[in-house]
Amino acid sequence: KSILHLDMVLSIEFQRHYRLFTPERLRAWTPSVILFGTAAGSAVALIAERIPRVRNEILQNVPIIGNYWAPKEE
Repeated sequence: KSILHLDMVLSIEFQRHYRLFTPERLRAWTPSVILFGTAAGSAVALIAERIPRVRNEILQNVPIIGNYWAPKEE
């Protein structure tokens, strides 16, 4: 007996991609990338908050939480 059935048709579909990234891979990696980016950005902000220029020009301009770094009135 033959394993090959002539009534079966081989169809090849090409998947959209950019280099090795396909939409499915990007969708799977998105939550991890967002979490890592948020954690890294928060760590840099907390470490750099002691630098006056960072505090005055960046952190004070963040919406909602920018008042935390506002200069204290005496």
